[in-house]
Amino acid sequence: MTITVREAMQIGGLARCTAAAGKDGLDRIIDSVAVMEVPDVVRWLQKNVLLLTSLYPIKDDEEAIHSLAEQLDAIGCAALAVKTGQYANAIPAPILEAGDRLGLPIIEIAPEVSYLDIMTPLMTAILQRKEGGEQLEAFSQWMKELALGGSGIPALVRALEHMIGNRVTIGSDLPELELTQGLEAAPLTRAQNRELKAVKRPLRMQRMLDGRLTDCIVTPLLLHDELLGEMTCWVTARALVESDVRMLDRMMLYMALKCYKVLTRAEQQYMLRNDILTELLTSEWTGGEETLRKAERLGLHLRGSFDVLCVVMQERHGSAEENASGVGHEEAWSPERRRKAIRRAEEAVLRRSSRKPEIAFVQHAMVLLIPQPEAGTEQAGPDARGAGKQRRMDIAQALRASLTDEFEAQRCVVGIGRSYEGLEGIRQGYREAVKAVRLGSKSQAEEGCVYYGDLGVYRLLHPLYHEEELKRLYEETIGPLVQYDRMHSGRLAETLSEFFACNGSLADTAEKLYIHVNTIKYRLDKIAQLTGCRVHDAEERLLLHMGLKIYHYLQSE
Repeated sequence: MTITVREAMQIGGLARCTAAAGKDGLDRIIDSVAVMEVPDVVRWLQKNVLLLTSLYPIKDDEEAIHSLAEQLDAIGCAALAVKTGQYANAIPAPILEAGDRLGLPIIEIAPEVSYLDIMTPLMTAILQRKEGGEQLEAFSQWMKELALGGSGIPALVRALEHMIGNRVTIGSDLPELELTQGLEAAPLTRAQNRELKAVKRPLRMQRMLDGRLTDCIVTPLLLHDELLGEMTCWVTARALVESDVRMLDRMMLYMALKCYKVLTRAEQQYMLRNDILTELLTSEWTGGEETLRKAERLGLHLRGSFDVLCVVMQERHGSAEENASGVGHEEAWSPERRRKAIRRAEEAVLRRSSRKPEIAFVQHAMVLLIPQPEAGTEQAGPDARGAGKQRRMDIAQALRASLTDEFEAQRCVVGIGRSYEGLEGIRQGYREAVKAVRLGSKSQAEEGCVYYGDLGVYRLLHPLYHEEELKRLYEETIGPLVQYDRMHSGRLAETLSEFFACNGSLADTAEKLYIHVNTIKYRLDKIAQLTGCRVHDAEERLLLHMGLKIYHYLQSE
């Protein structure tokens, strides 16, 4: 079965349009719909096409206007629909005259009627009258017209919904791609994501939609082998059939084109924002009010006080040096993983503070600037263990839990700086957060969240890194223990560290190391023999304690 121009005038947006000329041709057949975007589009058109145009491509070409109707009639065009108002106040007389003479319907599109108002319901009606491969080819041609004609992802999705008769959503870690349409769809599991990325085609699945397990077809949105998201057709009105899978398969190419456009725009915006934040955090900042205004034009709001967190992802079996610095972990922030990390980080922070963070990626680390609930500065002192610190620790722990859940193969360490006022305050908080990751003790790093205010003496050691006395004190105290342990597979340095951690309790240290108390006593005597420092002498114990701090600090550097 086919659709005539006369029947089409009763469908969708065409029902609000008028036949201005060529009424003798209203029984011409319509097989497809196209939009005139370039002057020479006629030579690419197929027979029985309804051509939509504003005449903009030829508005200044009198010859093209005079010959348009004749050219369309020559190729067997079904009708010409002209949108008046923006580029043409009325349909040119030569077009109307030729339409009447040739029996080519000339339709006037009212200004309030969009191309999509016409294309979507009309093409749905046309496709429903076709069968099998013919229907699939016509659908593919329609999607191509929409995609190349400038229609966005929402328009493509609406067209697909009209054709299939079920609701369609798009899930993505890129907010610009996401399209929920008011439906609450459960995200794909990691296993489902892996399968979708591997097969590179639509798959039948069951997923939760609005709290109910629902049959669906999930189509991967792939670009350069990167999974940007998924388009899901849900059973909301009728059962799924095999032709739905084939249509979704054809949609993949056109959706990829649209995804590329959205992704390019989003990446450009991200790079501009990231460059400003990176410069703020790592360079000598000479900006001011003008820089703040520039940042605000990009959507960055940097006035007031911020909590600054630094996140480093570490391989679970990496060396201590790699884990402390993040070196060798560039893959942790590939574009796909970066977008996932941003999405999970924003969700975690918003759950705890209801304030969206600014996020930058600087030297293998993810840096979050989280606006404080109210203006003010925090100095070292009582608040270091008060509400300010607790707020930041709560956010850091939620952030770490979210990222650890997302990136199972890696370990997440969060450094937390104190907060200060203004742009220079952001930089100071960043420096402290980075130091917290690098200088945190082993026990703190294992917990995953290191607060700069808890680093204690390490905060004093960092400025002295290049001082000879710092290294000499290490060589006079812990250096001999490290050398002895290396030569004899010993554990003197570890024993001393645990002894201090257990507040000098022999019994607790022995229990922690799973050895006898007498073994602890023997090792402490050996330590005194090698270093000349006894743990029961206050002054010498302080030297050993400082030597251990320097040892841990030098390891982190």
